[in-house]
Amino acid sequence: MKTAYIGTKDQLAEAFIERMNKEGNDVYFLSAGDLKKRSAERWKYRFYKISLYGDSYRKTLQSIRPDWVVFAGTHFMDCIYQEEEEEDVTLLTRTLQILSDRKDVHFLLLSSTEVYGNTEEKADEQQAGMPAGERGMRFVREEQLLQIYGRQYGFHCAVIRSSQLYADLAVEGAEDLLGRGFTEVGIGRKGTALPNDIMQPLHVSDLVDAVKRVMDAEKQGVYNAVSSFEITRKRLYELIRQRLDAPDTKIQWEETDRKSIADNSRLKKETEWTDFHRLEDQLAEGRISYEARAAERKRKRTGRIPDAVQKTIENIVVFVIFFAVTYMSAPHSLFSQIEWLTIYVILISVFLGIRQSALAVIMASAAYLFIQDLNILSMTNFYSYAGSVLKIMEFVFLGLIVSYTTDMLREEVRDTRRELLMREEEYEELKTINDENVMIKNEYEERILDSKSGFPKLYRVVSRLMVLQPERIFMEIVHIVSEMVHTDTVAVYRVKEDSPYLRLINALNEGSVQEGKSWNLSAYPDIQASVSAGELYQGDVWKGEPAVVLPILYQGKCVSVILIKTLPYTSQTLYYVNLLKTLSLLLREAVGRALDHEELVREDTYIQGTDVMKPAPFRRNILLAGERAEKKLAEYCVVQITGADNFEDRCRKAEGRLRTTDCLGTDEDGNLYALLNNTGTGDVEHLRRRFEECGMAAVVTTTFEDLEETEWKGF
Repeated sequence: MKTAYIGTKDQLAEAFIERMNKEGNDVYFLSAGDLKKRSAERWKYRFYKISLYGDSYRKTLQSIRPDWVVFAGTHFMDCIYQEEEEEDVTLLTRTLQILSDRKDVHFLLLSSTEVYGNTEEKADEQQAGMPAGERGMRFVREEQLLQIYGRQYGFHCAVIRSSQLYADLAVEGAEDLLGRGFTEVGIGRKGTALPNDIMQPLHVSDLVDAVKRVMDAEKQGVYNAVSSFEITRKRLYELIRQRLDAPDTKIQWEETDRKSIADNSRLKKETEWTDFHRLEDQLAEGRISYEARAAERKRKRTGRIPDAVQKTIENIVVFVIFFAVTYMSAPHSLFSQIEWLTIYVILISVFLGIRQSALAVIMASAAYLFIQDLNILSMTNFYSYAGSVLKIMEFVFLGLIVSYTTDMLREEVRDTRRELLMREEEYEELKTINDENVMIKNEYEERILDSKSGFPKLYRVVSRLMVLQPERIFMEIVHIVSEMVHTDTVAVYRVKEDSPYLRLINALNEGSVQEGKSWNLSAYPDIQASVSAGELYQGDVWKGEPAVVLPILYQGKCVSVILIKTLPYTSQTLYYVNLLKTLSLLLREAVGRALDHEELVREDTYIQGTDVMKPAPFRRNILLAGERAEKKLAEYCVVQITGADNFEDRCRKAEGRLRTTDCLGTDEDGNLYALLNNTGTGDVEHLRRRFEECGMAAVVTTTFEDLEETEWKGF
């Protein structure tokens, strides 16, 4: 993903760019301010300095051609309005004008909850903006600009309204929430009283996570990204005072009912976002660091000697000392045997490097020739002055070899230290990431265990499916799916092999079915292909397709289909899609086990050589059909089949005239009956005429109406 971030160099930009880089995305940082080279190398992103004048900004954006544009502006983290913020509105307008010729661009605007103004209750995204200050008015204008351009040019637009932002580092003198708080508490605010309003401070990493989730899900519309933990300004300043260990400055507070709080439930439901940082806990535990602004001092010229000159002076001083020792010890029988000049060359080579070593070799050679009362120009042949030439070569050899080796060792030590420092930084970074992951894991585990939709609900779902009757599983599944995805338009269809028509088994209501009691899949080739492949299908509502079609497989073939005709907007997320896929795996296991069991007990269920149920299993099916009717999932009726043919012929003819959802059975007297699932007594006329064509009669019977629930239920 290629993303252009338009803002300023602050902690929000650092967190966003670091997150995008870690996930392998290309980030282009566009800012009106300068950026130090060292910072650019550390962040490892592409930086462009922009200007509202000229065509450089247009050419930059057109050359980048980003997939996403995230607009934060120059003063997004500030909590106090400044006149310079009006430049951000102009910059946004210029950006939208440049991107107006692109239909594939995705634009995300970072706004503020200050557009709501003072609210009595938590404001949601549908509430009209009534800003109480100039800063809120600025964000209202930005959102209106984006809305106008989005409608006119077909932009993919998203807006995230954030509450007050903070980071792990508070800098004295900064205009963000913590920067102003630490400054006012540290210097002791005087003058007008501060309003003790209620806030929802949000950590920059939580906002970045919200932005990334909206981008990944390609969501449109407005979202509130605010902290779930509220705090009053008075309580915040008290925690800052404790953090600084400063005396009580006795700040004057103005008690007010002013609130600037918003609801973040939509962002949580649609993107599964959550905030993990609580400012009160971070301040109490000392996880917020504070950087005091150093007092500005005038730099005085100190006249400091450059390092190269200083080393040369040191070299000359050492040379003078060793030359004096060499000259004075020449008459001495013992000290004259010591190579003082050689020691001098080695010392300089070890401590001062190769450049000073070369100067030391020259000075040592000149000193040696002076002591020997020789002139280099008087050396006319090697044999006469071999000793002197070899001594000079000794100086050269020792100086170069020792200094070169020493420099190489120093460089190796520096590389080792640099690598060690990088490893330590990497360790600290990985340690921080691990701590955050552990915190997130613990938070999720706690929420899952405490949640109503957690493990207890999952256990109840599994227990309701662990039965050995396929019909009971299909009856329970409509309620389970309805509870999980929050919809009342769920139906179950039976699939007949080599036929595109599906027969309805159960449905929550009349609005749950697609085309009545029979659904012709041949009219929906995409759905038919997905059902044949056993894959979940998400329909296009604009084409009249159902929201979700979930096939259930048995031995590699689709035996039934779960239809979800419509889904609420909140349930159309990746979380619910994965939930349905997991549920389909449970259903495959449950249905497969039930069908396997049905095959194993076939001799006890059916009359040998036929598909006619024996009296006891047939009564169990009638009881289950009655239970479905009581829950208003499907109606049923029982008909008695009579005719002049013998029992076997009647069974064979009846099987050809019943649907896949119906079943045949007998009583203890050998009478033949048919259980018509999803068919009421008023719909038997068509079936009766079909039986008359083959010389048989089908009459609705009340023989089984007095059945009571016995040990058969739940078999």
